[in-house]
Formats: sequence, structure tokens, C-alpha cells
Amino acid sequence: MTTTRQPAVAGRFYPGQPGALASEVAALLEGAAAAPEPPLAVISPHAGYAFSGRLTARALAATRDATPGAIAVLSPSHRHAFDGIAAPSQDAFTLPTGTVRMDTATRDALISKGLIHEEDAAHDHEHGVEVQLPVLHALHPGVPVLPLVVGRADNLQVAAVIDALPEGTLIVLSSDLSHFLTRDAAQAKDARTAERLETGAAPDLRPEEACGARAIAGFFTSRLAEGTRLTRLAMANSGEVTGDDSRTVGYGAWAITAGEAACLDTGQRRRLLRTAREVLASSLSRGKPPLIDTASFPAPLQTYGASFVTLEQKGRLRGCIGSLRAHRPLVEDVALNIQKSAFEDPRFNPLKERELDRTSIKIAILSPARRMTFADQEDLESQLVPERDGLILRDAGRAGTFLPMVWEKLPEPRAFVEALKVKAGLPKDHWSDTLTIDRFHAETFAEG
Repeated sequence: MTTTRQPAVAGRFYPGQPGALASEVAALLEGAAAAPEPPLAVISPHAGYAFSGRLTARALAATRDATPGAIAVLSPSHRHAFDGIAAPSQDAFTLPTGTVRMDTATRDALISKGLIHEEDAAHDHEHGVEVQLPVLHALHPGVPVLPLVVGRADNLQVAAVIDALPEGTLIVLSSDLSHFLTRDAAQAKDARTAERLETGAAPDLRPEEACGARAIAGFFTSRLAEGTRLTRLAMANSGEVTGDDSRTVGYGAWAITAGEAACLDTGQRRRLLRTAREVLASSLSRGKPPLIDTASFPAPLQTYGASFVTLEQKGRLRGCIGSLRAHRPLVEDVALNIQKSAFEDPRFNPLKERELDRTSIKIAILSPARRMTFADQEDLESQLVPERDGLILRDAGRAGTFLPMVWEKLPEPRAFVEALKVKAGLPKDHWSDTLTIDRFHAETFAEG
């Protein structure tokens, strides 16, 4: 006999009538684009649709082209205190627009491993999962959902659940941001939270920064999250809707993709390349770059990101400098790195204005680097994936970096590694127990 959980917040957080709910979800999803490549996970807010529905739709629409075998939604517990991570006992979830089947097979497997437990009280009045379901149901009808509420659980407990989910499971991390601050204070705090998320501090996220901090921090502690890129999709504040700036709630939407996946669409890539050229042209003609109004750029270009900017002339290198870690908004990072590539690369004379028309621009956006483990050079080379892997080599106080695009000129792993050693100022046959290699991936695009 099938048991179902009835909606707890229909008519309050979202419309309770089938036609009205279907119309509102369709309106929210209209114009909300799919990510260039389907994300592994998203961070999605869970307030009422009037307040954060646009951002919920933006986050979940990023998965529009995904074909998940199941969806796991991890929510904080707003009304019930308990230890661990709880799933409901029911087999399905009733919505005004239809029934969502629960992923009972995964639920039962996780329970048998002692990673989660059944506790209906954690779900009976919880909105953090429920608010996501009407939009997920519209985007991925028929896909079973595993609703999980996170109580008192540490990062390792959540990470163990994430890593035990079947491959192909889409993960939704349900969370709002700041709560009950003035609008100015909330926006300042949320900006700091976004910076921490996007620069690698997500495992240290605190509940006062985001109510879903335990789920988010646990996800970024998991093996699945290693080397992933986090792209900002939108940020907002309840004061924008209510007009009351004295007591507000902040919201944010992010897509989390594999490190080698594309995160920017064609329009965003063109905007970034055009901005880079404008910065270069202004620096050459006026002696200074134009002012960059970061807030005027699309949210993905405001994401803190690490970039390398390469200048070429007729296919030959004319300058290349970049950042190995995210520490400022992507558009600002590109704007600074194109100036360094043009005027500060020690291998070349500073670029002249007469060279501008024959100079092309290429941008690489890096994923976080991960330390590799290997027994010797042969073992290292066997692990490399040509055309995909970028490497950072360090030893004896020296360092060198090769972007994935270098594989075009050095297609064999042995030649790639040896040339990287030489770039670092080491002999090509150098080897020692202290040598380290960090691997990263890059999204690369160029003018033309």
C-alpha cells in the first residue's frame, strides 16, 4: 500500500490550487535558462514563491537539460530538533499539481548503512524540501525524489550521505541566506557569504550565514565536490518585494558543476572577451583601463573566479598571466590579468598600441586545483588526461603551470611533464620525493 505525505505549506508558500500553481511555476521558469552543461548540484532558496521563487526557478532551471536518475533534496530543519539526517517513511509526496514518487530504494539503502534514519516529525511541517518540489516536478516529471532534512549533523555525516548516493543523482541544497537584518546589513553579509562560498570556504559555512549551512558545508566536504566549480546565478533580498528594509531575508542561487564543465553561456563569454579587449584598448590608448562596474555584469561574471588571459599573434604566444585561485570577481580578475599579460609578462616587451589589431585574446577559467598522488613519473603520466588536465608543479622552491591548452603543442604526457619541469626552472629529468603536482581543469574560449 502506497503512503503519501500531504503538502504542509500549499496555499502559503506557493499556490494551493492546481491551475494556479502550474501557472505560477511556468511563469517563474519562463526565461530561466539551463546551464551550459548540467550541474551536479544547485543551491536553491526555499522562501515563499513571492519572495524567492524567481531564484528557486533560476537554480532549478539550470538543471533543465539534465537527465537525473533521481533527485536528492537536502534541507535544514526549521521546526523540529533532532540528531542526524532524516528521511520520511512515506512512498510519495502529494502536490496540487500531481504526485512525486520518493526514491525509496536509495532511502532504504542509506538507512541500512546507518547514514540516515526515518523520522516523519522532521518532515511533517518542513517547507525547505516542499518548496522545491513543484518546480522540480515541472522540470523532471517522473523522476523520484529523496527528501532529506539535516538536523544536528557534522560535515562528515552529510558528506558520507552525498558520496553514497547513486551516480546520476541530482542534488538540491535548499537554503536561504541572512535572516532578519536590515536590507543594507543583509546585502553586505550575503556578499561576504557569496565570497566565502566561491573562494573555497564553503566547508566552514555557518548557520548564521545560510540556514542550509550544514547541507552546503557537508556537500563541499564530500569526494563528489572535489574540484567542482560554483557559479553564481542570482542574489536577492526580501526587501525588494516587501518594501520593508528593516527586517529582511537574503537569497542566493548557485550551480555546482564538474571542474571540466562549461559554466558560461555564449553571451557571457562574448561579454567577458569584449570587456577584456576594451580594457586592453583603453590601457594602450589612454594609459589606464576603464572603470569596471562589477554589479552591471551578469551574476556568473560576478562569481569569484580564477582566470588566465593569453594574448596571441598569428598563433604565437604574446603574453600569458593569470590567477591560480579565486580571490576576486571573475570580470575583475580578467580585467587585471589582461593588463598583466600585455605589460608585465617578463618573457615579452610590453605590448604596443600598433600591435592591438593583430593581437587575439583567449581566456581560461580555472577549477580549484587538487593535489595528485603518484609513485613515480610513469604513474603520474598514466593518470593524466590530455587536453583536459592543467598542472601546477612545485619543487625545490620553484613552480610552473601549464594550462590544458598546452596539450595542443605537447600532446604526449611525457613531453608535457618534462616541458613543465623546464618551465619551472628544473631539468627535464628532475625527480624527487618532494615534487608535488596539483591538477585543475579549465573552461577556455577565445575571440573568433
